[in-house]
Amino acid sequence: MKKVVVILVIIGAVALIYTMRNGSATTSNVPTVSDKGIFRPDPSGATFTFDDESVTLSAGRNETTITPGSALVEETALLDQFAYGDINADGKEDTVLLLARYGGGSGTFIYLAAFVSGPVTYRGSEATFIGDRVSPQSLSINKGVVTIQYLDRKADESFAAEPTVPVSKQFVYKAGGFEER
Repeated sequence: MKKVVVILVIIGAVALIYTMRNGSATTSNVPTVSDKGIFRPDPSGATFTFDDESVTLSAGRNETTITPGSALVEETALLDQFAYGDINADGKEDTVLLLARYGGGSGTFIYLAAFVSGPVTYRGSEATFIGDRVSPQSLSINKGVVTIQYLDRKADESFAAEPTVPVSKQFVYKAGGFEER
């Protein structure tokens, strides 16, 4: 009898943790209209490309099994830093964002991507790798140039070290992806 109760408590605890973990990541805090009444494109359901692989978000995240039938999943999640502006020179507001991918190992891989206006609708861009276990600090757009500032490690430091080295990179949007300036 005690074994059954212990097993039920463990199953309940695992279910609660899973629900809390997934519940906190499913809401997107991306506004659709700014405080000044400006439209803000919401990328929480967009499809992005990672090395010729399409990943479609649902409520800002995606989980894909690493191999069929495996319990291991690779997660892709929309981070909470966004920048808004026209990056493809069509006069419409675009969203630049950061995505995190993890689950296949110990790394948390950060990518730069965009949700860009097209002739009819918005579409996700190709994701550009920024770094492994870096700490994003800011994201901005100025005259079509995207600037990301983040903390990284020294070249001789292990990935276990906390990132403390400030890095700033600039990108321009061309042909569905980003090119570093």
